[in-house]
Amino acid sequence: MLTEEQRKIGRRTFLKAMATLPVAGAFAFAARQKERHAQPVQAGIIGTGSEGCVLLEQSPKDRIEYKAMCDIRPDSREQGLKTIQKIWESKPDVYPGDYRKLLERDDIEAVVIATPLWMHAQMAIDALEAGKHVFCEKTMAWDIDDCKKMVQAARRSKRVLQVGHQRHSNRLYASALKMIHGGLIGEVYYIRTLWHRNTDWRRPVPKMEDLRKADPKFDPEQWGYKDLEQLVNWRLYNKYSQGLMAELGSHMIDVTNWFMGGVPKRVLGSGGIYQLKDGREVEDHVYVTYEYAPNPIGPNGTTVTFTSITSNAFDHYYEQFEGTKGTLILTGEVEAMLFKEGEDKSTAIEVKRPAKGGPVMEASESRAAAAAGTEVGAAETGEQLDRLEPYRMELEGFCSAIKYRAEVPCTGETGLAAAAAILKANEAIKKGEPVELGKDLYSV
Repeated sequence: MLTEEQRKIGRRTFLKAMATLPVAGAFAFAARQKERHAQPVQAGIIGTGSEGCVLLEQSPKDRIEYKAMCDIRPDSREQGLKTIQKIWESKPDVYPGDYRKLLERDDIEAVVIATPLWMHAQMAIDALEAGKHVFCEKTMAWDIDDCKKMVQAARRSKRVLQVGHQRHSNRLYASALKMIHGGLIGEVYYIRTLWHRNTDWRRPVPKMEDLRKADPKFDPEQWGYKDLEQLVNWRLYNKYSQGLMAELGSHMIDVTNWFMGGVPKRVLGSGGIYQLKDGREVEDHVYVTYEYAPNPIGPNGTTVTFTSITSNAFDHYYEQFEGTKGTLILTGEVEAMLFKEGEDKSTAIEVKRPAKGGPVMEASESRAAAAAGTEVGAAETGEQLDRLEPYRMELEGFCSAIKYRAEVPCTGETGLAAAAAILKANEAIKKGEPVELGKDLYSV
């Protein structure tokens, strides 16, 4: 455990190293000047709950405009409608449940999908086949075959498919990638990742009578949910969710794939419902070990561990890269620390908690700033690093890819690689034995 003094040194060392790097290309879109005068992307959004409203609030107003929205929950529809009206000062067309009606519109060129995991693939494929560009939240899909079908649909339609792994649009991660690939911390044979919380991961279930006041026909069973509990807490049930690995672990494995320029070849896992025996079906503790083949930062292979627990929040969440010359830690998505191997750690960035929580404070653990505030202030430089900036940047990248064929921040192929690895980890946990990850797993 680092002391605060050690953390300050790590922050300062990272900032000094970052100052020597060129501006990250991901944030210097060549067409930016043109885009200021371009017609905004005309879009629809499917899913306007907490996840969807985070994306709405962070959408660049001058680059995308939402003409229509769809959600099956009356309270989510109201939340989404208010958010769009507040930001764009216009009233979108509202579709209570059948998203296909939204896709039939010729005036909509792109769709943002922020629905429960089990619906991602069908919605994305339908949208692509309707000629729409698609931004789909992570994890990409509930199973590997559906991920591949999404990529195939994008290729056939020649439309943009972007997956919402927002770390690809995070300045700290872009800088860390350059440092590691530049040899700053040497060869990397071990990466530790984790996401630890002390929570039951449940959301309050509203009263059915209250929802039916807004929509007398509202019925979760109509849309494939057993009851309102499973609609609200879908993350806890196997039919709709892939559990902690999909909701949290996919972020970490996406990063390790990205930094190593490859995918894992083997995975071993364990876990179970150890603490929260409340009717949930997904594990509340998971422990996973991945083996990567030799790669640009680990010439003899790299081992990656990921753990997620719901019984203790002491470690919070971070990625820690341990190299032969140093250690680089990225924590909470807004703080970075660098330690040179063999140097004294005894002698910047401080988390600032928001005054009050808006929709982002209600977002799931994989998106929310709730875990550690919304922004970071670098005392040494005076710079403010906004926790929500990567969400804005990934949506800006989506619009750039549509309008100017700019590089997509996270492609369908990249999303498939992360999804395949975490879904196979769940398989390893259930089997209780190692699972080999062949090259065909990732190919389309």
